Amino acid sequence: MKEYIVLDPAHATHVAEAVLTAWGTPPQDARTVAEHLVENERCGIPSHGLMRIPQYVAEIERGEIDTGAQPVVRESPADAHIVIEARRCFGPVACGLAVELAAKACEARGLAAVTVLQAGHAGRIGAYPEALARRGLFGLAVCSGPRSGHRVAPFGGTQGRLATNPIAYALATGGEMVSADFSTSAIPEGKVRLLAQLGQRALPGSLLDAAGRETDDPAVLYATPPGTIQPLGGRHFGHKGMALGILVEVLATLYGGEDATDPGRVGNNVTLLAFRPPGSFAVHAARLAEYLRSSPPADPRRPVMLPGEPEAARRKEPRIRLAGSTWDQIVKTAARRDLAVEEASS
Repeated sequence: MKEYIVLDPAHATHVAEAVLTAWGTPPQDARTVAEHLVENERCGIPSHGLMRIPQYVAEIERGEIDTGAQPVVRESPADAHIVIEARRCFGPVACGLAVELAAKACEARGLAAVTVLQAGHAGRIGAYPEALARRGLFGLAVCSGPRSGHRVAPFGGTQGRLATNPIAYALATGGEMVSADFSTSAIPEGKVRLLAQLGQRALPGSLLDAAGRETDDPAVLYATPPGTIQPLGGRHFGHKGMALGILVEVLATLYGGEDATDPGRVGNNVTLLAFRPPGSFAVHAARLAEYLRSSPPADPRRPVMLPGEPEAARRKEPRIRLAGSTWDQIVKTAARRDLAVEEASS
């Protein structure tokens, strides 16, 4: 098995789409999910990329994703809060609908809040505020998970009580975009999964074993009994990460009318906020961006970069670099439906 392979993004999208379609996903939904995963690879975020294909297939087979489900929209005019009952459809499908509804409501009201309930894995939530920013809006998104995904220990604890609960926002600064997307844990679960898959170690301060001891072994998260991920800030400042994780739980779970402690909850909840900025916003945002970049770098070889700039640079590359182990798992998954998957398309 090769350590890495290089793929054309269009070919990678075709492969992902074909596998998902083979498991009963409607063509348009399969395309939406495939494009989302490949775009994440292009951003240099493989933890939310094609490695999710075998995961999604397994979740379809377990009934955690319903390929035939269509999200249902209900709106509360009193508080301008739109709720989408995803009914276990694919997360990128439900969240794509959330973007459209948030943008439309924001045009009318200047502010919109949309909550997606019980969707399949939401993917890279930064994609959804970015879609709003491309329309000249300011977007902010948060995402929570069910108890089965509570792999993050509260500060000072040894058992998981929160999901990785990411926060993302995006704003346009003229011709550029500032885009931040980060978990409120010391490391995203998808990154831990990828490290375990590649046989690599985690950074110190990221993980705890089942006894609460710090470790760099990603396998502890999937052991019996399981270890945990530390909140953002680790053993010294993890109270801050825990506080942010609770904020996400409030906005994405409690705000949606659900009980975070309910063991029967499934899927991801996402709350997407859209703001219509004042006319001077883009100019002032551009000045802020330039002001931040003007700070002399501590290392002359590494200029100051804003959130989203490394990902934007990666998008300019014509090919994606995929772990050989990820490709091998996709090929094995495809073979279960007699799909012959070729490695490259020039």
